[in-house]
Amino acid sequence: MVFSVSIFSQIPPIVVVTEFEAQDQEKAFQLLNDLKELEKSMAPTPPRIFILREMDGNTVYMGRAFNSLAEHTKYNEERWADDGWGSEMRTKFREKNGSGAFDGTGIDVVMNHAYRMIPELSYVPEGMDLNEELPKNPYRRHVSIAVNWGERNTFMNNIKAGIENDKKLGNKYIRLMLRPIFGGEDNADFMMVVLGESRAGYFTGLEKRTAKREADGDWQKIQANPIASWVNEESLMITY
Repeated sequence: MVFSVSIFSQIPPIVVVTEFEAQDQEKAFQLLNDLKELEKSMAPTPPRIFILREMDGNTVYMGRAFNSLAEHTKYNEERWADDGWGSEMRTKFREKNGSGAFDGTGIDVVMNHAYRMIPELSYVPEGMDLNEELPKNPYRRHVSIAVNWGERNTFMNNIKAGIENDKKLGNKYIRLMLRPIFGGEDNADFMMVVLGESRAGYFTGLEKRTAKREADGDWQKIQANPIASWVNEESLMITY
């Protein structure tokens, strides 16, 4: 557990995300990316800022990672205060892209989400530097999970047992488990985020891991009594 905590202390545990839908996803992404770069350059202490693009749809997410919700609140207050840097950032964005930059993209805000990462349910193989691995693995598979009523503790114990079993089998991959604070997929209790160098690379690795798991008696015992179901999944690419 000490190792686990030290690994996950490398990245902030609170992720706040705005979800957009856009008819012209590529143009909307480019404009949001311009805003991201301006924010990174103008904020006195910028958080980890990123954009996620859905590969099979028209959704774009803009996210920021913080050490706490209080830090997120303070960041927004300083950004949009009368003497804050948010207004100047918007001015610079308009100077570069024009006042009607988002016209024609069909972009709309869907909702805001906030998640807390759960280190004990996440997996990073020993020796990996999470800060280095995040940008090297831009593919993200997001799986929203609903746990059967009254089975949360059993589910969490099964996830922990699965992590230890993957260590035994030599399965090396990165999986982050998050819990919604607000927003999130309807009826979902957790969101599992698994990383890959690409979508093809991810599924090739998954096939190899699955083959080892299915041949292992301990894994079969862990999976013997399903107590959760997948609500939704997305394939996305991340840009920092």
